[in-house]
Amino acid sequence: MSKTFIINYRGREIKIEQQPADQYSNTFFIVHLPEGNLQIEYTEDDEGAGRWLDTNANHQTEISAELGELIDLYMAQHKISI
Repeated sequence: MSKTFIINYRGREIKIEQQPADQYSNTFFIVHLPEGNLQIEYTEDDEGAGRWLDTNANHQTEISAELGELIDLYMAQHKISI
């Protein structure tokens, strides 16, 4: 079951859907941008450093990093864990 919430991104309210973690404990988010949906993935390396990957590009992009920071902030403010 996915969790849904709203963040403010560049002056617009954007719907975010948190998908259940996969078998590797990675968490995916569907970001409903005006120009289309974007799927980003939160991953951690062996040392626990987190990154936000654009699943279409298969690496972190400027947009996935920016959205990830906003998701992190929202989740911290609402005491939600990834």
